Amino acid sequence: MDLTPAEVEDRVAGYVEAYRESAPFYPVEAEAIGSLPDAYRTGDYGKRDIEWVVRWYFRRRVEAIDHDERRAVEDAVADADRREIRGRMWDAIDAIDDAEADDPVPDDAEADDLDPDDVKVDETAAAHHRALDALAHIPGVDTAVASGLLWFLDPDRYFVVGDREWRVVAALTDLDDECPDPMTVEAYDRYLAAVRTLADELDVDHWKLYMVIQRVHAAEFSDS
Repeated sequence: MDLTPAEVEDRVAGYVEAYRESAPFYPVEAEAIGSLPDAYRTGDYGKRDIEWVVRWYFRRRVEAIDHDERRAVEDAVADADRREIRGRMWDAIDAIDDAEADDPVPDDAEADDLDPDDVKVDETAAAHHRALDALAHIPGVDTAVASGLLWFLDPDRYFVVGDREWRVVAALTDLDDECPDPMTVEAYDRYLAAVRTLADELDVDHWKLYMVIQRVHAAEFSDS
């Protein structure tokens, strides 16, 4: 890919507008990004709100879907016990919300002013690991699909991963080129760090970054 991050930054508004106008899932994605995080935390959601994310994870690719994999995962989630799914979701929510509450550097404090005994680095570093582990225990869900659920749980801090997203992020950062299959938590860590760096460089939130990535992929890469 010949585009540089600076060139992508100059085109952000155009990419976002193009995505809004052309992406078949944009209206429901935008609604879900705005509503699902609160719904999941209050428990005001049904099993279909989990199934929707799983379907979205595969079907957003439109023409490049592995239908056998999609059906296997969707069927496993559809057949899963509702209480088990909600339990795994609560475990994931507890993990990421505990990390936010235990943030080792409060907004109004400098790192040098903190007592090392008060810094819970291990707990906060492992938060999304515990969340991904909980979500990947939903029948049929692996780490990659779990990243989609994690993103809709907290779209400002996390990000969905797939081969398209990985390929674009790798082209614009120092992330390794090869997207692991299957996805691992360790690989997701590298990817998430690159995503956050890219979002800062482009001065966009994660939702706009997602739209930019999809348009860059459509323009610069084939769907092979």
